[in-house]
Amino acid sequence: MPKFSYITSRERLAGVYNHLKEERYLFLDTEVSGDQIRLVQVGGQEDIFILDLFDLGEEGVVFLKRLLSERGIVGHNLKFDLKYLYTYGIEPYAVFDTMIASQLLGNTDKHSLQKVAMHYLGQVLDKGLQASNWGQPFLGREQLEYAALDVKVVRDLFYLFLEKLNEHPHREEVLLKTRTSRVFGLTNPVAIVEMAFVQETAKLEMVGIPVDREELERKLKEQEKLLQKRVMDFMLRYRTDPMSPKQVGDLLTKRFGLDLPKTEKGNVSTDDKALAEHSLHPVVSELLEIRGLKKNIEKLQEIKEKLRGNRVYPEFRQIGAITGRMASMNPNVQNIPRNLRSIFKAEEGKTFVIADFSQIELRIASEYVGEERMIQAFMEGKDLHRYTASVFLGKPEDQITKEERQLAKAVNFGLIYGISAKGLVEYAKTYGVDLSLEEAQKIRESFFGYYTAIRAWHERVKKELREFKESRGHTLLGRHYTAHTFPDAVNYPIQGTGADLLKLSVLMFDAELRRENLRANVVNLVHDEVLVECEEHIAERVKELLERAMKHAGKIVLKQVPVEVEVSINKRWEKD
Repeated sequence: MPKFSYITSRERLAGVYNHLKEERYLFLDTEVSGDQIRLVQVGGQEDIFILDLFDLGEEGVVFLKRLLSERGIVGHNLKFDLKYLYTYGIEPYAVFDTMIASQLLGNTDKHSLQKVAMHYLGQVLDKGLQASNWGQPFLGREQLEYAALDVKVVRDLFYLFLEKLNEHPHREEVLLKTRTSRVFGLTNPVAIVEMAFVQETAKLEMVGIPVDREELERKLKEQEKLLQKRVMDFMLRYRTDPMSPKQVGDLLTKRFGLDLPKTEKGNVSTDDKALAEHSLHPVVSELLEIRGLKKNIEKLQEIKEKLRGNRVYPEFRQIGAITGRMASMNPNVQNIPRNLRSIFKAEEGKTFVIADFSQIELRIASEYVGEERMIQAFMEGKDLHRYTASVFLGKPEDQITKEERQLAKAVNFGLIYGISAKGLVEYAKTYGVDLSLEEAQKIRESFFGYYTAIRAWHERVKKELREFKESRGHTLLGRHYTAHTFPDAVNYPIQGTGADLLKLSVLMFDAELRRENLRANVVNLVHDEVLVECEEHIAERVKELLERAMKHAGKIVLKQVPVEVEVSINKRWEKD
């Protein structure tokens, strides 16, 4: 067991500071009781101190504010600790999270401290005392030893992870001079972004998103009424309950002759994936619409149940996918359909600033594969959807209709990921465009005949998968990935670069706000979109700073293609 000092008297705090004042960063963990911090364990290169805030009171908090605001901290799953520290007004100068480091290195599927310690250190951690009573008047020796051990393990992991992350191949030309890089000596740009972003994720969860209860109820009733009508119409027309998988299976296979797969039990599969193959069939289209309404109702009910006051406080997984994209849950606020977003309304006296990157996946793809024609179009400020439509339709850009532009959106966003002609027919339908298989095939040939670098990239990936059964690569910022299917192999670098760009944008925005001493909170992030809540009187300035930050981040990640940002101000989460 590691040696430690248990600090319960205010007189001993000066001695702790003298021991730690020369350290650039400290190793930290907390033990909590309810919504209060009981212990804060801090360690340097050698010493470990356990501060009991129940005994130290306000002086302990003041001491920690001073100590941590001057240096970085290293911990495991720091988002948890930070949320508690922030409630006490304690904000560290910089952070390094060994859980995030483990995720970036990707050598293990599980990233709890227990799993990571076993994998990298061969050390068995007994977490049995984690759920013990940390609020009792006197803590046992075993509890204190447990608390100190977590700090020692984090310290051992840190030096190992720092070396591995800096050795991990990355783009040397991407220089990110941040608190994180200066304090911890990190040189890996993706790791620098992710470590700095831990604090942003903690704040995101703490702030929550404001909800208009009246609009929520109105939308809920609207969707329920619409669902009831669609279900009744379906039952009257087909004498089938659309909510019954067996009845739906019989209807589609026996009456309409659709070829649907079987489940393991031998029943007809009518899940969304099975039906998606026949989405152009009018009956299947009705069924999918009914299911969409049902999902909308479930989403609204979940938000209603999770309300605390007039806000919901979702959880966010900072690295929710191999691409680096975030994931949201309890409730998921990243998959809110656009027609339901009006339920989110800024508080009285405040407003939303809403920003997203314009055609960002296409901009990233063009630079990633070196597609000169796309790059040139972006540099000339062209609307790439009109430009692409003019290519496969053979007509001037200024004569492209609204429907033709919609079709080009489906073509651009679908074909950069290599979907088939049949897939394009189905995908175009989501943009309100009907295509025949023959038309889709011709458009596909025209697209790849013109954008030859994208075609060559797809062929290169397919060859790599055939020969090695996997495709390895990295995003434009340097995030590494390994893919085993073609869709993943062409998706990961584009969406991964988008995730890097979004996170870097938020960090740049935070720096801008600090520089001007302005208060604004990021309340949601959705892949290429940033939702900020701020006081109405500073909204215009916040809008300018957010746009500047996103464009600045774009210049760091994309060296050839300009990044465009659309920003608006609205009381509700809706575009102007």
